[in-house]
Parts: sequence; C-alpha cells; structure tokens
Amino acid sequence: MLIFMENTDTKREILVADDEPAVALAIKSAVKYCGYPVHTVSNGEAAIAAVEAEPSRFSLVMSDHNMPGRGGLALVKALRACGFPGRVIILSAFLTKEIEGQYAALGVDQILTKPFNLDALRLALAQAFDPANC
Repeated sequence: MLIFMENTDTKREILVADDEPAVALAIKSAVKYCGYPVHTVSNGEAAIAAVEAEPSRFSLVMSDHNMPGRGGLALVKALRACGFPGRVIILSAFLTKEIEGQYAALGVDQILTKPFNLDALRLALAQAFDPANC
C-alpha cells in the first residue's frame, strides 16, 4: 500500500531537469511520493526559462549533469547568474573530482549518484530543505 504525504508549502516546489523522459518521470513520481510539488523539464534551457518566468516558484532545482545543449554545469552557472537563491542537487552516474569541484565552487548543495533509491532521495531532499535536522 502506498501512502502519499502532502506538503502544502509551495515554497518547496522542485524543478527537475532531465533529458531522458523515463528518468524524468521516475524522479517526478518519487519526488511527489516524498510529498513535494514538482515540475519537470527536458533540458537546461527550459529549466532557466521556468526559473526566469517565475523567480519565486522553485526552491530547489534537481538537474542531470549530462544533457544535450545546456548540461548541469552550464545550467547551474546560469541559475547563479540570474540570481536563483534556491538549492541545487545534481544527478549523475559518475563525476570526476574536477567536475565535483566545479559544482562545489558554484554552490551546489549535493550530488546524488544515479541510480539512487527512494531513501537516498528522501535524505537528499531533507538535507536540502532542513540540513540542521539531518
């Protein structure tokens, strides 16, 4: 039996950017299951457009590292350049220490290694929204 938690705090809406439709759907379903409102886009350009269209809508952006066009690094740079104050979690199967360092320099909050399970996602979201209680 699935139990869905409801989180009515719209300040915690999550934007997910992933170019693989099946992966985006799986992440969207898992985030919803964790109780958060979520919106998905298929690339970095759409993520920037969504944030710029409604600057206060999203408090967390989760992005795949490897996407055609504007990948994770370029997306985070653009988010920071446009003043996005929210949290950022990068999703990737593998990153070099150099790339991890670039993300750290950009203020990325976490890197979640793919594939991840629901417990890892819950922990990542809890750490992003309430790090003092984790």
